[in-house]
Amino acid sequence: MAWEICSKMKTILVSGITLAVLLCIISCTKKVDEVSVESQSIGMETMINARELGGYTSSDGRKVRRGLILRTARPSSASENDIRRLTDVYHLATIVDFRMTSERIENPSPEIPGVKNVWLRIIDEKLLEELHKMVEEVKGPQTMPKTPLEKIQLAFSSGFVSDRMYIDFVSSDQGKSGYQAFFKELLSLPEGKSLLFHCTQGKDRTGIAAMLILSALDVSEDTILRDYELTNAFNKALIEKEKQMLAGFGVTDEAEMNKYLSVMDQVNGKYMVNVLDYLKDEYGSVKGYIKNALKITDEEINQLKDKFLE
Repeated sequence: MAWEICSKMKTILVSGITLAVLLCIISCTKKVDEVSVESQSIGMETMINARELGGYTSSDGRKVRRGLILRTARPSSASENDIRRLTDVYHLATIVDFRMTSERIENPSPEIPGVKNVWLRIIDEKLLEELHKMVEEVKGPQTMPKTPLEKIQLAFSSGFVSDRMYIDFVSSDQGKSGYQAFFKELLSLPEGKSLLFHCTQGKDRTGIAAMLILSALDVSEDTILRDYELTNAFNKALIEKEKQMLAGFGVTDEAEMNKYLSVMDQVNGKYMVNVLDYLKDEYGSVKGYIKNALKITDEEINQLKDKFLE
């Protein structure tokens, strides 16, 4: 009799522990966001790297609303069907352009009736002009780069491009001003309308903007990094062509090729990790940067959550 009672108690105890373990596994396991071309594409015909930030999960369990925050490469490549889809399906209200003057002249953005175009430079063009002058003075105008590879090599040798480039974006006065204004445009976006933000390739200045707004909405860093690297999936065919071009210039080393591709249409996760580490070291967190450097208040962050989470 005593043995039977003891056995029953052991069974209850074991069952209780098993149930507790199962409950812990269920409660502690976080659902991983789907981050794929299929989940994020906005179905453009000719626009490059065209996708949205909707569907990602905030720390409070809500999700970023679909179809409101769009990111692309330069919209000058948009077909008539693309523009029609942006206005009819996504109810586009605002386009934010992070490019420099020269980029805008070379590939002007389309004028879409009823859509506001906002120009917010991130790179200080005066510094770039000084760099060109310095190169001309040292090497002479006749030695300025002519081939795509020479231009890429100059970008690296001059320090204009490096794996710490994004830190320059967020730490410069020009970058802070641009990204602060970007948040203001999101805050003023009319209900039910969408905002599209872009640079030239839709990956660097645009990638930082995506990281900032997703951080403000409390989306996990893992999802933010995977969203950043999703550029490589969207640009897969383009990157393959660029690899062939570089091979034609004699670039065969894989590390060297990947280095050069990071200036073109491929992203390198190290670039984003470096800027995230910088923001944590300098401001405690990305949200600390948003509040202290960009001067976006807690009240405004809550307004963004109410507007873009569901």
